[in-house]
Amino acid sequence: MNDLMVNLFRGSVSSVMNVILLFTLARSRFDRKINIMVAAFVFALNILSTIWFYLYGDLTGLSRFNLVIFLIVGLALKPLTKLNFMQWCFTFLTIINISMMIIVSSYHLSRLLPMPQYSNTILRFILYVIVIYISQRHLLPLYRSIVKNWQIFSALVICIFLNLGYFFYATDDIQNTLTINKWPLLLLVALSLVAYGTVFYSMKRFIAITELECENLKIQDESGRLYKETMKLEKYANYDTLTGLPNRRFFFERLKKMVEESERISCQSAILYIDLDAFKDVNDTYGHEVGDSVLITVGNTLLKCIQKTDFAARLGGDEFAVLIHDIEDVPAVEHLAKKIHKALQENMSIDTVECKINSSIGIAVYPEDGKDSETLMRHADSAMYAIKKDGKGGVKKFNGLQD
Repeated sequence: MNDLMVNLFRGSVSSVMNVILLFTLARSRFDRKINIMVAAFVFALNILSTIWFYLYGDLTGLSRFNLVIFLIVGLALKPLTKLNFMQWCFTFLTIINISMMIIVSSYHLSRLLPMPQYSNTILRFILYVIVIYISQRHLLPLYRSIVKNWQIFSALVICIFLNLGYFFYATDDIQNTLTINKWPLLLLVALSLVAYGTVFYSMKRFIAITELECENLKIQDESGRLYKETMKLEKYANYDTLTGLPNRRFFFERLKKMVEESERISCQSAILYIDLDAFKDVNDTYGHEVGDSVLITVGNTLLKCIQKTDFAARLGGDEFAVLIHDIEDVPAVEHLAKKIHKALQENMSIDTVECKINSSIGIAVYPEDGKDSETLMRHADSAMYAIKKDGKGGVKKFNGLQD
């Protein structure tokens, strides 16, 4: 009778602790009350089965039956968790492996203590508690990451199960098998622990590397976003928001650089100062929306007339300018200015409105008309105003008498 109670208690410890460990590793859909009810059911079922097999003296049959019951209960508990079927199978197989390792360890450790039949049960309970505690405190997040990547680790878990399971289920006397195969079993337990430790270590390193890569991607994304914002700010600072052409500030920076470069390589450069004639009439007649569209069209026209090495800008209002670096001669500049003047005289179709404008274009050439950016700009402006005094519309180079 005493042996019955010891075996009954030891078997109940294994069954109940397996269920608790199962719910520890798997995310339960329900609260603790449901888990406690399930554990109580498994406990009652284990007591009845233990009594039955003990009365027939078949402890090996009892261990096999407990496995079958655990499988049945495990399948029944699957809907109570948040895992999919393959994740559940992976977790279930892990629980069986842990259970076999605990049984082997408690059995042989109890042989080193007095009253092994009692020590075995106590050690088994303690080992389960240690495993559950470590899982909850330290390994649960890692284990759930492992479960999500079960395809990577499933082969290893199955190998551990097959090696340990052979000694448990390919025998007619489990106690004799545990005794005879003491060292092979203990070696298998040690290797299994190393294998599981390697799995957890690998997942920890993988998560650390993944987090580092994610952090790097975030930094890159942030850098890209900051770069885009910087480019936007630079565009707002250097470009006209309406036409998209460089603005007055950017123009004078470029003009200064052009003069410095022309001086360094001893070449000629030129500036075209363009003022639109009768633009105010367009605004007054058709409204500012049409006027804005005219300015955009003028900007596009300038870009079509000049080369990629030239520089067109909107200085403000209806004033534009073009920088021409390293010119062949003055007639070539005058030819380009006349080309622009003619293009700007063409009719513009703005929605349903047809409008026409004219332009006055003053020309100043470096170094003939000035050797610094301020002088060149003033002389180009002077040539442009000379056209307006003569009745507006046309092209004129600074002649030295207009200043």
